[in-house]
Amino acid sequence: MFYFNIALKSILNRHQQYKSLFAVTAVGICIMLSALMITDGMIKSMNEKARQYYGGDVQFIGGSSLNKSLEQADKEAAEIKKCLGKEDAIVIERYNHDAEDENYYFEGTSVMQRSIIGVNFENEKELFSKFSFVEGSYERGEYEDTVLLSEPIAKKLGCHVGDSITYYCPTDRGINTVPLVLTGIFQDASVFGMYTSYVNYNTLIKTLEYEPIVDRVSVYYLNGEPSERELKRLYSKLSENFLMYPYGISKKDFYADFKYERDKSIDKWCLIRLSQNVTDLKLLVSALQLIVAAIVLLLMIIISVGISSTYRVIVIKRNIESGTLRAIGMRPSGIMKMFVAEAFLLLVTGALTGFIVSFIIVKIISGFNLSFVSGFDLFLTGGCLNPYVNGLKIIGLVTVIIVTTLASVLFTLRKLVHVSPVSAMATTT
Repeated sequence: MFYFNIALKSILNRHQQYKSLFAVTAVGICIMLSALMITDGMIKSMNEKARQYYGGDVQFIGGSSLNKSLEQADKEAAEIKKCLGKEDAIVIERYNHDAEDENYYFEGTSVMQRSIIGVNFENEKELFSKFSFVEGSYERGEYEDTVLLSEPIAKKLGCHVGDSITYYCPTDRGINTVPLVLTGIFQDASVFGMYTSYVNYNTLIKTLEYEPIVDRVSVYYLNGEPSERELKRLYSKLSENFLMYPYGISKKDFYADFKYERDKSIDKWCLIRLSQNVTDLKLLVSALQLIVAAIVLLLMIIISVGISSTYRVIVIKRNIESGTLRAIGMRPSGIMKMFVAEAFLLLVTGALTGFIVSFIIVKIISGFNLSFVSGFDLFLTGGCLNPYVNGLKIIGLVTVIIVTTLASVLFTLRKLVHVSPVSAMATTT
């Protein structure tokens, strides 16, 4: 504490000398943390959209057929619930219909869809509560034949919540046209949401004239994406009741084996993690992370080299002070501690200032609607950037910067503080 008191007084008395060091630290930390929070928020928004589209964080598929009866899916869901135990998660059963030649009509206007997903809105209310609705909600209210559309599709049709749109569906027996009540319009122009609509499961199956079937049983963790440990635990539990493919098998390898290579008399199941469903987007995420890592590394070098080299000049100019301190009995190690304490205080206050400013900046940026940028909606929440503050990552990064910078300062000062009182006076004279 003694050295910190001296260091604090020294900084206050020489604040003009230290302004540039403080500015370098604050600006560098501000840029780093702003980039980190924005990028983490973009990745988190993309993952949340993927979770919504795939119905959870992990899919349980396999058996004798990828499409299974509702009865069989119910049995699988019950087993998964037992394996989950008291974990905060829900098990979801869906049918994802590939809508190739199917349209929605409203007042003479038609649009095509890529996917029409049959869901149980009541069971999935926690998932749909994360959607960004611009009109209405996921709650079906008094209506049975409900549908949720993306905002771009609703605009093309010119419809609003409460309107009845017509679902045009070719079947083996002819053409079915079913009126659906639009109860919610969600904001999503990404690859996951724009051409995807959500329909009451019973209505979709009845319209398609199928027997009740399910093509995916998923687990949605309410507190966010599960850890690797949680997924391995679930896999281990499921392995006690099902013959499973190896943990971590790629989606491509699973489908190749399931369709062409496996023994058809033996049923096997697989856990497909969310990351395996978005392998193409992982390249984009890796590129974003690489750019941020490059920015962080460059700024770390600037801060470390800038402060250590500037400190060298400062210490040389303070030879008389160092010699005087030696004359009154302070050891070189004590002088070293004083200078390091000064550097530490500058780094901590600069980092704190940089964090506060970066937090203000990202909050301002998050207030701008960027949904007009083509293809960027994948990384937005409600049309805006949603920065994510990862406390552990920020603390870890700032700690690394402080430690590496102090190490470079120590390396720079290790000889300069050994000046004798006579040498200091001679140099000054």
